[in-house]
Amino acid sequence: MSKLLGVVMSGGESKRMGTDKGLKPIMGSYWAVHVTNKLVDIDLPVVISINVTQYEKYQLVFPGHELIVDDTDISGPLNGLLSVHKIYPQNDLLLLACDMIDMNISTLQNLVNVYQAEPGFDFYAYHHGDFAEPLCALYTCSGLQKVMEQFNMGLLHDVSFQHVLNQGLTKKLEVLDAGSFNNFNK
Repeated sequence: MSKLLGVVMSGGESKRMGTDKGLKPIMGSYWAVHVTNKLVDIDLPVVISINVTQYEKYQLVFPGHELIVDDTDISGPLNGLLSVHKIYPQNDLLLLACDMIDMNISTLQNLVNVYQAEPGFDFYAYHHGDFAEPLCALYTCSGLQKVMEQFNMGLLHDVSFQHVLNQGLTKKLEVLDAGSFNNFNK
């Protein structure tokens, strides 16, 4: 799994919550740390995706992890993913949002197992029917390169994760543990 890199997405604006989601307290720690530990538990190196306003605070919370600041012209969470891809273009990225605090380790491990057993897809994502769970998904470097090429050529007009997953060759995994995808983004 040396090619696989864990990415904790903490760069959102947290408008609905009114405070930085990644720094919300949980069990003597923070949401982003809690989620980072889940990726570490499945033996992945981890980077933290943030926006520029978060850098100082996150430096204090994550002294041992690399912080990657959003730096593409794409709006929304895809900015964070593609910013990491620009720095690690040879790595496949397992993305996990900082607010997925109920994520089960077995759900993450299953995603990695399918990725290893069934190579050749651009992306690997859990689905509820036609709706993908893009913030706990695996994005290959080749799939992300295609997205970057489409964006650079002006062909990517819908920058939502749903659109990206629907346009690419995506391995759809059935959600077996719905509790892993509890929504705390309110």
